[in-house]
Amino acid sequence: MVSNVNPLELIVESSKRVTPTIFNHEIGSDIESVLYHVIKSLKPEYKEFVIISFSDAYASIIRYLESVYEDADEIFKKGAKLISVVSFFEENLGQELLIQTKDPELIVGRIKTNLGTKNNTLFLVLGLDIFGVRYPGELVMLLPGLIRVLGGGKNNNIIITFNFKAFPENITEIVNSFALNLFKFGVDVKGSEIKRKLTVIRSVFVEYNLKSWYYTVYPELRFFPIG
Repeated sequence: MVSNVNPLELIVESSKRVTPTIFNHEIGSDIESVLYHVIKSLKPEYKEFVIISFSDAYASIIRYLESVYEDADEIFKKGAKLISVVSFFEENLGQELLIQTKDPELIVGRIKTNLGTKNNTLFLVLGLDIFGVRYPGELVMLLPGLIRVLGGGKNNNIIITFNFKAFPENITEIVNSFALNLFKFGVDVKGSEIKRKLTVIRSVFVEYNLKSWYYTVYPELRFFPIG
């Protein structure tokens, strides 16, 4: 069980039990800071850490994290394997593999060839939403193949970030259908007050599903019960 209903612990423990986990986020939610804490908690428990970055999402996130957290490179670069897809700014970040095609079958095939079957591996998938905005028809074919390849081994953990507000409902429903854990990070606006808000949509801890917390990211990640 999750002790003291700590939402960060709930996210981490849910992701370890079933996968994939999708972070549904919107602008203002500071998903980068949430990712920092989640990956920092999870990374030591896995043999390998693989980042799959679409449309330079990793380059953007690591630039932000390096400006905020002193150990960002330790968490997101040291011992990490980077696969970049449709990338223009990540060539100097030491990719294991660079894929410059939008074809979902080729993308999945090259990732599978490069990785083989991984076990006890933490996967972080970034920028699928950016890729999907550019190539919406390819996204719905890419996602199931990618999850199948990454989840093929034993004790793997897949974390995916996705901004659902950029897509019509039919696309979001397709993406949602693959999430065994789904956490929504957004903002709650009441008059002149703006608060970041986490809602557990789906997790293995069903007693907390559809519950929400407000949270802050600076000077630390803290959650506050609503009501």
